[in-house]
Amino acid sequence: MTIDATRPAPTGDITVWTKPNCVQCRLVKHRLTQAGVTYTERDITAPEHAADLAHFKSLGYMSAPITEYEDTAFPGFVPAEIDRIAAAWKTAHPAEVNA
Repeated sequence: MTIDATRPAPTGDITVWTKPNCVQCRLVKHRLTQAGVTYTERDITAPEHAADLAHFKSLGYMSAPITEYEDTAFPGFVPAEIDRIAAAWKTAHPAEVNA
């Protein structure tokens, strides 16, 4: 899924949008950690992220987690997609891998 161009430009970081007590969110974060990549976690239910929540809902994403990297985003725990973005992140950040 392509990210809306009206949102802030991607930073080259992986962002995992989570919510409290979310099992799938924990699974995504664990898989990224096991892959050796860094990510930013943001609580999609926090008031300051209301615009982001509205954006994701407009894309049809109705549950957390939502994982973003570069120009893609996907909802849920999808191991193949997580592995794909982890590999892309490692290629883009060789100095940070195993640092």
